[in-house]
Amino acid sequence: MALPNDIKVFADSNFFIGLWNQADGLYSRAKEISGKLESLGAGLVISNVIFLEIVTILSQRRSRIIATAAGNYILSDPRVRIVHIDENLHRASWDIFQATSRKNMSFVDCSIVAVMHAENIKCLLTFDRTDFSPMRKRYHFSFFE
Repeated sequence: MALPNDIKVFADSNFFIGLWNQADGLYSRAKEISGKLESLGAGLVISNVIFLEIVTILSQRRSRIIATAAGNYILSDPRVRIVHIDENLHRASWDIFQATSRKNMSFVDCSIVAVMHAENIKCLLTFDRTDFSPMRKRYHFSFFE
């Protein structure tokens, strides 16, 4: 499926969590970025693992109602594509995890890099730039500004 204008951005869970949690310190920034993405006609890509993080964390921090609303919105938004972590992507994520010595790079973070690499996505939207910065050069991606 081609995304609008072929602009593909992988969105980390913290973007959606900020967007759906008005009490989050990143809420205003997430809203601003959301408007920018919309004006660019950019398509967002997440993985099923990121979806799990979004709804779980929103349920814990806000409510089950907000988590369900966010999940339904993501699942129905044609600008969002969900890539499912299959056996090959799981293995690629594991390889990246093993090759990474940084303590703060979680397996989920490594799966983001694996999906971006497999899907040829060159732009990452995350509020955890410090954790991902060492990976940028090796895996050839930039951050969404």
